[in-house]
Amino acid sequence: MKSYYFISGLPRSGSTLLSGILRQNPEFYADITSPLEGIVCNTIDFMTGCANNMDITEDHRKNILLSIFEGYYKHLDTPVVFDTSRNWTRSTTLLQELFPYTKMICCVRDIPWIINSFELINKKNPFHTSTLIRPEDKDNVFSRSDAMMSKDCGIIFGPWTGLQEGYAMSPEMIHFVEYENLCKDPEKELRSIYEFLERPYHSHDFENVEYSSENFDRYCNLKNLHTVRKKVEYKEQRKVLPVDVWEKYKSMDMEFWRKTNQPKKGISYT
Repeated sequence: MKSYYFISGLPRSGSTLLSGILRQNPEFYADITSPLEGIVCNTIDFMTGCANNMDITEDHRKNILLSIFEGYYKHLDTPVVFDTSRNWTRSTTLLQELFPYTKMICCVRDIPWIINSFELINKKNPFHTSTLIRPEDKDNVFSRSDAMMSKDCGIIFGPWTGLQEGYAMSPEMIHFVEYENLCKDPEKELRSIYEFLERPYHSHDFENVEYSSENFDRYCNLKNLHTVRKKVEYKEQRKVLPVDVWEKYKSMDMEFWRKTNQPKKGISYT
């Protein structure tokens, strides 16, 4: 049976870059977001809601879910799999029941820079309409930013709340990796990850990291959404957010991973 670990966290925070680096280890498989989290959670919902619910024992449920993992990754020869989903942080107790040894790597970044990164990607794709934001929210940078931070399926707010939930419930299971640190000193960050996973370090080539996912990016109508540069290095983005948008989300001080495992009090979100 393969060993399973998980990559989660916030969008535009380095999870694709991290996967590209981890894949250099011949024992590791890592990729962008998979549908596995949705398949597993939908299976649980179906078992719970079906007429046979009371006949399916806890052990039977566990075996069914384990078989989903094994079936999904059966084609791989690698003994270690990192499955990626921003929603896994909401299921830390489930994952610990399935894989008691497992750990989760969560990529994070300052919220204003995440919004800025999405806006830069939008500007680089002027001939396409992104599928990541609802049509009614796409008119301008103010509505796009508020939509991403909305409680109603916000592409940033949702993972942020899930990240707090997972860390509050299972802090021993989660290791944060800040995007800026990963880009500036990748070897230090990777050594820290290997130590957290309790696995022997593999020497990575940070000058030759290549990864892209054209099919996923085509689905989102955003070219190069998941393309990483060959050399791992930090290049500060050009700020394209209006000052009001930047200051609004900077003042919310949402980077809880630097301070505490408890949600910030007294903040009203969009």
